[in-house]
Amino acid sequence: MNKLQYTIRLALGAAGAMTLSTAVAQQAPGTGPVLQEIVVSAQRTQESLQDVPISVTALGEADLERRQITSTLDLISQVPNLVGSNNVGLGSATSFFLRGVGQDESISTSDPAVGTYIDGVYIARQINNNTYLYDIERMEVLRGPQGTLYGRNTSGGAVRVITKRPEDDSKGYIDLSYGDYDRYNVKAMLNVPFTDSLSFRLNAFVLGQDEGFIKDLTTGEEYWAPEGAGARAQLRYNPSDAVDMTLSIDYADEKGTEVIGSDFNRNTDNNLFTVVSGLEGQFAETDQLGVTLNMEFAIGDMTLESITGWRDLNQTYLLDLSDDVVPQYVLPHDSNHKQLSQEFTLSATSGKLDWLAGVFYMAEENSSTVGDELFLFGGAVAANFRKTLDNDTDSYAIFAQGTYNLTDRFAVTLGGRYTEEDKSVDVAQYIVLPGPATGGSGGFPGAEGILFPFWDTSDVVAAGTPSKVTFSEFTPKVALEYRQSEDLLWYLSYTEGFKSGGWNARVTDPLDFVLFNPETVQSYEAGLKSELFDNRLRANLTLYRADYDDFIITALNADGRFVTINAAQARIQGIEAELLYRASENLDLFGNLGTMDNEYLKLEGADFPITNEIKRTPKVSYQLGFNWSIPLPTMGGGFFTTATLSHQDKYYGGLKNDPVELSEAIDLVDFIVGYGPDSGRWSLEASCKNCSDEEYHHSTLNFGTLGFATQFPGLPRTWQVRFRYNFGAL
Repeated sequence: MNKLQYTIRLALGAAGAMTLSTAVAQQAPGTGPVLQEIVVSAQRTQESLQDVPISVTALGEADLERRQITSTLDLISQVPNLVGSNNVGLGSATSFFLRGVGQDESISTSDPAVGTYIDGVYIARQINNNTYLYDIERMEVLRGPQGTLYGRNTSGGAVRVITKRPEDDSKGYIDLSYGDYDRYNVKAMLNVPFTDSLSFRLNAFVLGQDEGFIKDLTTGEEYWAPEGAGARAQLRYNPSDAVDMTLSIDYADEKGTEVIGSDFNRNTDNNLFTVVSGLEGQFAETDQLGVTLNMEFAIGDMTLESITGWRDLNQTYLLDLSDDVVPQYVLPHDSNHKQLSQEFTLSATSGKLDWLAGVFYMAEENSSTVGDELFLFGGAVAANFRKTLDNDTDSYAIFAQGTYNLTDRFAVTLGGRYTEEDKSVDVAQYIVLPGPATGGSGGFPGAEGILFPFWDTSDVVAAGTPSKVTFSEFTPKVALEYRQSEDLLWYLSYTEGFKSGGWNARVTDPLDFVLFNPETVQSYEAGLKSELFDNRLRANLTLYRADYDDFIITALNADGRFVTINAAQARIQGIEAELLYRASENLDLFGNLGTMDNEYLKLEGADFPITNEIKRTPKVSYQLGFNWSIPLPTMGGGFFTTATLSHQDKYYGGLKNDPVELSEAIDLVDFIVGYGPDSGRWSLEASCKNCSDEEYHHSTLNFGTLGFATQFPGLPRTWQVRFRYNFGAL
């Protein structure tokens, strides 16, 4: 029996033991504590989590607070088979891999495989999807391809952030925290109803950190010390049950998100939080502005929903990717990204048929200046490259999905989405020569000089790569449901999805600036949604298999150059389980499990064997935890505490499975304890994350032929104390 089989049996045995102990301990029907219903909108309509025949992890406001989820990156241990990290060098970017599929290239000509949505608006760029979370109603993670209702770039799944909307009561809060590394955070909210139908909500945050997680022994500087500020203002008009409109404007400015990696070959003391880079003033910062208009109208038995989104994002950074006293590879970057999207959906229940249909449009404009400053082999090879990169996308889609209830127990779902994308790119590559600055770089953080034209779009086209392309894809869905009882739902589904194609743009040779096509996936699932023992145990299980065609990898082409190409067919399969047990009115036990068995089915044009593991696919990951409240009636309040243990098996962060690319297995412990009165007016708590201070790296940039391999760490142990005061209505 191999390790995977043993772990699966052990986990299922533990789940069975939990079920048995619950059966023994349960009280008479209707007399014991029960789990609260969770409502999600994963299928674009409001439904109970237990009625949705797809794999969804849902976390409400209380879950987010008790499990210390303050950014999208914190979701990793909460969701089966979700692997993620800061995108190398950038704390503002989360590189999500869900069921083994993701994207760790953040340049604008490559798209992610796990889509991020905020209030229904798709966030196109991965470079700033590590959203700081404040005043959130819930988060939903949809596992597996969502090609029908969510479309492009959800071949791995979708992460949905739903913020709180203005309410009818006058209320607010102020939330203060302070922790090690001289970290502080202030959050505040004010909700004001102007009339019975018009209300306003304002949220704001300020965060800072005076000591960096990473120390530079050469320059004396400290890095990775996030600071920032932001706000969200919302105006809601809700004159009747037939009309509900919310206008939201948000802004955030964040700095100190640079994550400086350490060279494996130099790091003999195995300290990932010290570097020797001689590059002074490394930094990463972003600012973004967004406007969202959500509208719902009841038209007879139908509901019309409109989601309009506009976002403007700027990002600038300067990073040493080599960690050397004389930096060998410096990456300066400055970019602007704009997107406008519009979506309409119409839904209804007509007899036995529940249906939804919609149209979607998005226009995206990206303008980047990307540098590559090289000083290799002691200066034997030295060059300063700079490219300007402009790429635009127009994406159109039409989609529909219907569920027909054949009987009270059986239902069938059919859906499909047709997507068409028009993409274009314009590139100009320069060599930066010594001399007075030219080219109007406008504060570009790289070394200045005379910009000497090297090659441009015409050379790319002459080499056989088009600068304008159209991709189109139809992604169907078929699902069967069987309602065995009110508390047991079985389902089978077949779903397709795709990740959009693009250009291999992080290159300095026009022959390497090649086009790669969309990556497609065929996903098979068998699942169970259950609530057992008088609604005290919720157990949701999934068996899945995903077959990928045109799997996008980075490999050597026939000329020996590294390029991003569609070189593989791959299969990833496994099981997922989520358990929640209400042991008593004051104690909840929870856990999740994910397994991934992966293999390449076909491999062409790659420089590694087909027997290699697919990167970022730990065989087993799981989380165990509890929420415990301790009432103190004599004090008029009580204590509360939450503890979690999260395990992730080892995985390779690179395709070659080089030992330096191996991220070892980790076990992370988080803990929180607090006190508050029964009134809920205030609370005081203390907490730690990674309490055992486990030191680990999640990603490696392996430049073995150049003599360095840069590893990027996860967060060290942090602690904080926090006070919150709620005023107005509770």
